[in-house]
Amino acid sequence: MLSIHMKYIVVIAGMLAASGVLLRAPAGQPDVHAELQQRLLEAELGSASTFHFASGSRASVPDDTATDALLLNLESSLPDTRWQAAKELAVRRDPRAVEAVIRAMRDPQGTIRVCVMASALGHLKDPRALSALTEAVFDPRNRDLRLCAIQSLGMIGDRSAVPTLIAALEANNTPVAAANAIARMGDERGVLPIIAAANDPQKQLWMVMALGELGSQMALPWLQTLESSQQASIRKAAQEAQWKIEQLSVSRPVVALANVLANDASASRRRWAAFRLGELKQAEAIPVLMRALDGDSHDVQGRSAAALIRIGDAALPVLRVQVKDGSITGRLYAAAILGYAGSPMDIELLQDVVQESGQGQLADVAGRSIDLINSFSRPEDGFIEFAVI
Repeated sequence: MLSIHMKYIVVIAGMLAASGVLLRAPAGQPDVHAELQQRLLEAELGSASTFHFASGSRASVPDDTATDALLLNLESSLPDTRWQAAKELAVRRDPRAVEAVIRAMRDPQGTIRVCVMASALGHLKDPRALSALTEAVFDPRNRDLRLCAIQSLGMIGDRSAVPTLIAALEANNTPVAAANAIARMGDERGVLPIIAAANDPQKQLWMVMALGELGSQMALPWLQTLESSQQASIRKAAQEAQWKIEQLSVSRPVVALANVLANDASASRRRWAAFRLGELKQAEAIPVLMRALDGDSHDVQGRSAAALIRIGDAALPVLRVQVKDGSITGRLYAAAILGYAGSPMDIELLQDVVQESGQGQLADVAGRSIDLINSFSRPEDGFIEFAVI
């Protein structure tokens, strides 16, 4: 049986697979697009950890006729039809879908499909869903729905939901998900409740990790007390959380994170720094992220590429130069990134790359990016998230 967090991963992977985004590389070639799809979904879920799934970042081209049909399908008497409609509406991110998805989430049949509806609301990122998701957080009948609602509140990122998330944490209502949702918002109101939840030895490791991602110096005194813990895993997690707080609590975290990405000896810390730079979405990080595309860690390269996609338009001029004049690895990543962050004006550039590169991997990557640009519009919203447990 799948664990709760793996079920969520499968649901979201299926949600975006339904859009037709998943592209496959020819046999025997590394699949740069699939790698970026995975990194982008991890970023959507707000995770600096690697999971095994794939997805895409783009929203489908607006199509009123198709959306109208999907909205009708949400009213279907067939659960599978409602489920598939919710998945596709989440990919499209059409604001007209919000009220219909809320109604479907409140379906009294209470199957795992209402969790899919709650997750779709998280991907839609519309504040109109906050009230319905808050209600779902305390649904007495369906634990899966409570979990997905909590995660979706974190994905929307509206801090007005923090009291609800704290209440869920204090009620032991999927507490790890609640702590993570609070942490991804960086709200200091969550520090003391998370520390209180850590009194449970079974939750302590997850609470320590959440405090590191929350990034508040308020947590440092308590974390320091854990340095004498008898459990090596707790000691290590507490040290790492303190280090993360040091990077995030400075006046200009983008500078601190850029320094980590450029100079830290630890690949895992560089990977985390790239992920957090993607969340900040500041153009100041573009040079260090571009250099990291040529680094010695494949994971760091993928995280840096995903961060550049999340930064968006500000990165495009540099990527357009890189795809023509960069290193072999840099050109591959730049060509793939343009498939997700570029616009129709980049098609001619990518076509030139295809012609110049012949039948090699770069030509294939550029060609598949052309297909993506032709098939999907630019995403309307960025991605700001934290880990799903």
